[in-house]
Amino acid sequence: MVCSVNNTFFTKTKGYCNTPVKAVPLCIQTERKTASIPLNFHSYINFTGNAPEVKKASIITSTASDIELSKTKNGGYIVEPETQTELIYGKDATAFLNKTNKFSCDTQITFPIKAEGTLLIDGNEVSINENSTVIINKGTEAKVNVKKGYPQILMSQSDYAWYNKHSNSEQQPENLKNKFKELIYHNSHTYNGDFKPNMISPKNQEKGIQIVNKLRDNGFITDERNGYCRFKNYTVWNYQKEQLAKKGFNEDELNAIEHAYKQIRQSKMDAKLTLKGRADSMPADTVQKLKDNGILYNNKTHTEYIYWKTNFDGESHLREVLNKNGIYDEEQNSVVNAWTKDNKIGYDLTGLKFINDNVAVYCLDDKVNNWTMEKSCWVTNSTELGSKKSAPSVGTSIVQANKKEPTPMSKLRKGECLHTHPGFADKSQTEIYMITSGSAALTVVRDGIPKIKVLREGELAVIPPNTPHCVNSVMGEYEQIVSQIPSAFQYGFGFKQNYDLPYGYSQEALEEQAKKELMSA
Repeated sequence: MVCSVNNTFFTKTKGYCNTPVKAVPLCIQTERKTASIPLNFHSYINFTGNAPEVKKASIITSTASDIELSKTKNGGYIVEPETQTELIYGKDATAFLNKTNKFSCDTQITFPIKAEGTLLIDGNEVSINENSTVIINKGTEAKVNVKKGYPQILMSQSDYAWYNKHSNSEQQPENLKNKFKELIYHNSHTYNGDFKPNMISPKNQEKGIQIVNKLRDNGFITDERNGYCRFKNYTVWNYQKEQLAKKGFNEDELNAIEHAYKQIRQSKMDAKLTLKGRADSMPADTVQKLKDNGILYNNKTHTEYIYWKTNFDGESHLREVLNKNGIYDEEQNSVVNAWTKDNKIGYDLTGLKFINDNVAVYCLDDKVNNWTMEKSCWVTNSTELGSKKSAPSVGTSIVQANKKEPTPMSKLRKGECLHTHPGFADKSQTEIYMITSGSAALTVVRDGIPKIKVLREGELAVIPPNTPHCVNSVMGEYEQIVSQIPSAFQYGFGFKQNYDLPYGYSQEALEEQAKKELMSA
């Protein structure tokens, strides 16, 4: 457990208090766009399988030796004591799911590579593919079956007292409302299928601009608001590729377009939920007027719902459209109120495969960073919907690679560097590493001295707040499941702070040391 006394932090286990861990200075802030860029190459990796159980579980402190964790009655471990979050992995997780039909607390079940299952809820059977996470609200009756592989379960009894979930509620603190508005702006374009020209060939901007101009000249894209573009049609890629080839796009240009096109199209498909609302949220004559003016789809079935044609980037954008269509005053206000109530575009819905009032299923394959539209390693985070009711408070990422030789993580995952997570009375964050395959060498600063800590397949490590750390290097058929308690994407950049190496130490020397220790391990 991490306790605070005058900014000094103590790690407690089994009621005993260990050597104090002094609060370290929070240095340069890490940009969100580098914090969320993934190393996720599982589509190209032929993994043979993952560890079936946790072989070792410990707390890694910044002063003393590791503190071993004891198993719970479920075969798991309490990885965050204030929220009483329990982690169960492997065969123990499967055994727990076999006997569970009702979830007594908020739960996330992650199926990494080589793991698959099904979710049975309200008479529906939902397939759970590898690299997916199921988010289940407290009190939900559901059945999760494991078909193959080894899942990870995280169950939280409560949230931190200071923690506010991501929401557009008027009762939320101003910073959360602003973050919600910020994501509305970004996501309105993402979910409409819009893209910035620099998404095409991001490593060669001049080439990308030439391709975008060629797409525009041949009538494949239109220019939209705020410097975005949009493909006129989002057909399956093979058909779109045929049409592009007929207009003289060569293989190199097609390859540059393909990655961005598939990513944009999938995000647009995943976000269909954002276009749906209840018809009784506005007067019937107003609903009909919106349909007549092309603002709503003129649906003939399921008339209890309305379907917006556009994801607006904010209230001003919606009012602009309404003014152009002669909808003013109180009638306009009723439309805006209905849109605000039903609008979900302030949430990250990329990778969403299923959602109802109590459950959501996300797949990592289709997750993107909402700020940059790059692929994300975060399969769940606090800016997405954990159900139609609320956002989750735990975030989980999956990182994979296949390396026969020790390889620095900084060469594989941009932005990986020594950092801390805060540990104060008004905000704190714990990070949990589960190595399901291969080996990792962490850099951990202990008593001001950087040390290498090797985690082998099947090992679980809890990183308390204010502990400087990073993944230095990895080796083998590597996979890590990393979870943050709580996830804090809605708070901005303040939950991951770069930490400078002490004088006399270099990253290159630490990577060489990590290489030797991984080889010997």
